[in-house]
Amino acid sequence: MSSKYDNIKTAAELVSEVQLHGLSLAQEDICRAQDIFGHTPIEELARLANDIGRDNEKGEPDPKGSRSSGRRATQSTFYSILTNIWHWEEVTRFWNTYTNPQTEELKRNRDAYDFVVEGNKKLKSENDELKEQVDELLERESGLVLQRDEALDRAEYAEAEVVRLKAKLYDLLVERKEVV
Repeated sequence: MSSKYDNIKTAAELVSEVQLHGLSLAQEDICRAQDIFGHTPIEELARLANDIGRDNEKGEPDPKGSRSSGRRATQSTFYSILTNIWHWEEVTRFWNTYTNPQTEELKRNRDAYDFVVEGNKKLKSENDELKEQVDELLERESGLVLQRDEALDRAEYAEAEVVRLKAKLYDLLVERKEVV
């Protein structure tokens, strides 16, 4: 069977044809439209999906619509074709990925979120490193405190021993005086 779209090679040509004559819903024409869209690079499909009939300063299609050009937009025709040749979930996914104006905002928000998450990971890592250093310092300090306490204990013991020996010496001296 032959399709009326057999001589059309690109999605842009198909969109132009449909703008002029409407979309044929004959099975062979729908299959040919699927084939054309299926062999079109995604960048070209995205360009057609976002063309709202305006040009940027360079005369190129501008999806943000900064200037009017009098060109006929392809967006509505593109999605009209798409809804007839793709399942609605695929059309929705394509819209959300390539056309939905909130996608850019979502991407910016996701990038900002990722930046914050990475910053938090970095801060947590630095915090963990600092905690390890503090733990090491506390461990070292507690060892020094123990050494100091042991030294104080030895000094107190030595002082007590000196006092005891002085007392014994005194006692011996007192005894000796009594004997002499």
